[in-house]
Amino acid sequence: MRSSSSPNWEDNVNVVEAVQAIVHTYPEATIVSSLGTATSAARHVTGDGPHFYFGAAMGSALAGALGLAEAAPHRQVVAVLGDGDFLMGANSLWSLSACRPTNLLVVVLADGAYSITGGQTISCPLRLAEVGAALEGLSGATADTAEALRAELTSLPQPGLIEARISESVWPGPSPFVDPAEVVRSVRASLATR
Repeated sequence: MRSSSSPNWEDNVNVVEAVQAIVHTYPEATIVSSLGTATSAARHVTGDGPHFYFGAAMGSALAGALGLAEAAPHRQVVAVLGDGDFLMGANSLWSLSACRPTNLLVVVLADGAYSITGGQTISCPLRLAEVGAALEGLSGATADTAEALRAELTSLPQPGLIEARISESVWPGPSPFVDPAEVVRSVRASLATR
């Protein structure tokens, strides 16, 4: 497990900056998210680009991203999850460890709360990067700043899990209803053209 943190405690990172770092580093990647702040931030930053948004399927984004990475090995896939969402589908890490797609990064926006359901605190330290790194075939890292996140995005072996520690609370806005069939058509068209 690697840890990238800045000694300057004034450096904060919020969910929008984290997703901007992902999109800047991998402009052609397909982002997969399931709900809440992660989806709102992804839709805000990409202008509703051709990404895979599950809607209200909490805990399913990691499994969905794994399936997409396996189906489209030529495409970079980045699963963007909140830490509460990640906890609902953490068992998919074992499948990720077994399948080992070299085109998949998992970025967990770790703010220590179930932000979408009212901000209830996650009661124990998550240590997500350590969990990911403990599984054979995965790598794990933490990032406390947007700069550290950008560095991990470009250097962490894939498949990998980055715990992006969110230190500044920013609401990217609501995530309006999106037609699931339209999401699938958009992603399919994107995969066919690139």
